Amino acid sequence: MNLVMEFNREELNSLQFPIIVENWEKVKESGSKRRKWLAEFSEEERKTLGEYYKRFHEWYLKKGTPEFYIFRKAETLDLVKRAVHFFATV
Repeated sequence: MNLVMEFNREELNSLQFPIIVENWEKVKESGSKRRKWLAEFSEEERKTLGEYYKRFHEWYLKKGTPEFYIFRKAETLDLVKRAVHFFATV
């Protein structure tokens, strides 16, 4: 059973998703950081995060955070939180 979670703008901003946007290229281009990225996340997780990176990039640098966003799976929200922590520490 999937739990649908609706986040308002304040809750989305509390996820600190700009950390992913700001560090994405550094992780993708750096040898040691890239190896950590490959070790930390499965191929499927990396694909999902790539899709969210595009969305977060759009929000952060072009349109602004939306009024609300729905996470359709708790696993996705957990993955985003793990990614924020990873990108903040590499």
